[in-house]
Amino acid sequence: MVGHLGRAGMTLVTDPADSDVVIVNTCGFIDEARQESLAAIREQVALKRAGRVRGVVVTGCLVELHSAGLSKELPEVDAWLPLSDYSGVPSIVDAVLGGAPSAVCPTGEVRAHAAGVAGVAGVAGAAATAAARPGGLVKQPDSDLGRALLTAPHTAYLRLGEGCNHVCAFCAIPKIRGKLKSKPLAVLVEEAGALAALGARELTLIAEDSTDYGKDLRAGYGLAELLVELGRLESAGLRWVRVMYAHPATIDERLIDTLAAVGNVAPYLDMPVQHGDDAVLRAMRRGTDGRRIREVVARLRAAIPGLTLRTTILVGFPGETEAGFARLMELLEELRFDRVGCFVFSPEASTEAGTMEPRVPRELAEQRRATVMDLQRRLLSAANRRRIGTHDEVLVDAVERGRGGVALRAVGRTVRDAPEVDGRVLVELGATAPKLAAGEFRAVRITGQSGYDLLAAPA
Repeated sequence: MVGHLGRAGMTLVTDPADSDVVIVNTCGFIDEARQESLAAIREQVALKRAGRVRGVVVTGCLVELHSAGLSKELPEVDAWLPLSDYSGVPSIVDAVLGGAPSAVCPTGEVRAHAAGVAGVAGVAGAAATAAARPGGLVKQPDSDLGRALLTAPHTAYLRLGEGCNHVCAFCAIPKIRGKLKSKPLAVLVEEAGALAALGARELTLIAEDSTDYGKDLRAGYGLAELLVELGRLESAGLRWVRVMYAHPATIDERLIDTLAAVGNVAPYLDMPVQHGDDAVLRAMRRGTDGRRIREVVARLRAAIPGLTLRTTILVGFPGETEAGFARLMELLEELRFDRVGCFVFSPEASTEAGTMEPRVPRELAEQRRATVMDLQRRLLSAANRRRIGTHDEVLVDAVERGRGGVALRAVGRTVRDAPEVDGRVLVELGATAPKLAAGEFRAVRITGQSGYDLLAAPA
């Protein structure tokens, strides 16, 4: 979207109050996300009422699900744009700035993503095209080419496709985004090459299920082939390729061998297992069980020395008993994942699990989440203590400065830490420390720990 706006001569600004038009990009996955998105929309509508911005545009999954009701609840919003390639967004902004009638798309003819807010300082013109092209064309395999980075230049995300073929009972994504639609390999390689040319040193691969990538295109074509091609971009400066959202049911030996063999593929894998009790996993329709999870973890660790494994757990699913939760804790104690995120089940009306019984009381589910995270904190703290005194390499994300611009501390991550979801390495800088800049790889010595973060000094 930002790429389209930039090519149309519009400037992205970081503070909505400095903009002419505010674009709110929403999530509609669970109730907490919907409430956060609605709060963001109302905040921008308040700016419009106060005369501080001229227009508000809302995009994304929340619009895909609830645009008709939202347009009645928030009539001040100038345009509602569901999931799309966004090629028509500059026309929408032009229409808003040109005083044309509000461009509202409540029926979902065009197809957006995640929660965030961006402000656009626009240029006027072409208002008449807004009604004809409310949000752009239906998203195509190459719609993400020509991106503008919203992350720091050295790290970027590469979405492998849209939608999901799984039927997990708790998940609304197939209803929002439909069945899996993979981007062609050549398109992904072109997109990744363009990101590397912009300075990306780390690429994080994302999808609803990364390990299903390519299976809708042709037989024998998938994530392993893509990783081999991305490996060729190491010479272009792409040092770390990180795979997120791998499904334990679809990881095979070919993929494991490729993860181990390709030089710039990080020894890191995010593999959400969701639970450790077979009865809960069956009710979730995860297509796997505790034995399969243990087998996959053992094969991965045997093939990839120093592998960091991240997982996600869902507690409080309908029917989760004390015995079932105990089996989950046994699995976590046994497998000792390096990184764990834990969430409480949210009953969504659009999902099969939304009507399942018996419900686990919210307070009990929250207690179980706290128990999972307490175990993980203890395991992580012990692992971090073992790293004190060792040397490692960090990718610098930022340099914190004090008075006079003096560098006080660098904030970075090792290959063991994915951006935004894992811990950081805080590198203390003295008067004689080497100059560091975001996007650089630097050797450090681990000196301590602070919560989930490590403390370090330049090596």
